Amino acid sequence: MAEKNAISALPPVGVVIVNWNLKEVLRATLESCLQIDYPQFQIVVVDNGSTDGAPDMVRRDFPQVHLIANPTGMGYAHATSQGMEWLVQQGARYLFSTSNDVLFDRAILREMVAYMESHPEVGIVGSKVYFHDRPEVLWHAGGHIGWHGHSFHFGWERRDHPRYHQPRECVFVTGCGYMVRAELAQRLGYLKSDLVFYSEDSDFCQRVKRAGYRVMYLPTAKLWHKTSTTLAKNRGLQLRYSTRNNLYVLQTHRVGLPYPLTLGIHLAAVLPLKMLFFLLLGQPANAAGIWRGIRDWRRGRYGMINVD
Repeated sequence: MAEKNAISALPPVGVVIVNWNLKEVLRATLESCLQIDYPQFQIVVVDNGSTDGAPDMVRRDFPQVHLIANPTGMGYAHATSQGMEWLVQQGARYLFSTSNDVLFDRAILREMVAYMESHPEVGIVGSKVYFHDRPEVLWHAGGHIGWHGHSFHFGWERRDHPRYHQPRECVFVTGCGYMVRAELAQRLGYLKSDLVFYSEDSDFCQRVKRAGYRVMYLPTAKLWHKTSTTLAKNRGLQLRYSTRNNLYVLQTHRVGLPYPLTLGIHLAAVLPLKMLFFLLLGQPANAAGIWRGIRDWRRGRYGMINVD
């Protein structure tokens, strides 16, 4: 009886997975998610207009998963917000946002909930993320933005080590796998939809901090990431989104050196050097993507990008 009461006392959790045209990868993610050892969690898949049959696969093979099928691509940030909002309406106390190309440690939700319940000052907590094909090599152990304005992951491309075994306060945690208090996410208006892709997690974490909460990395919450995003196939477009949105974060949240030093260094030195680097490599489309991202930021042009 005591064990049943303890289980019923665990707060309800909602899991948000955004998908676009990765049907079989999504299938493996859902199979892994359903093996998580936690008694009260709901899964919502928000599909962004997939044409590979993914929505039908979810309906047929995973009837316990709620599906929101958008007719067209709405962007990652908007789709995540849709899923979060639905889960809040279902009574979730915590929201776990992840991607469609990961596999989970079975204890991940228990670890995150236990940490959040015992640390009321923490608003969002991120997982330790390994590369799927190199399961002892880290992809993310907390995120930081340096004085030069570049975002980076602690531990990236390094084998796991005791230095990554302790919780750490971070500038941001990756959208690949984080948990946020549902009431806080609702109060903040969820993710900023017009960022679309890239830096939406960093912006969200900064808004969590402005609300008076801490952002933490939790090493006992583990998952494995396949790092197979569709957008990465168009490197120029990826660089355009990431450049534009990173500049937005640097300007809006004034991270790094005292404002506007980090923003100025990034604009005057880092981005021109990156463009020169791509030109020397014979990749003018990548250099153009960075330039167009700067131009979009200067014009205040956010939302989905129509390739021009």
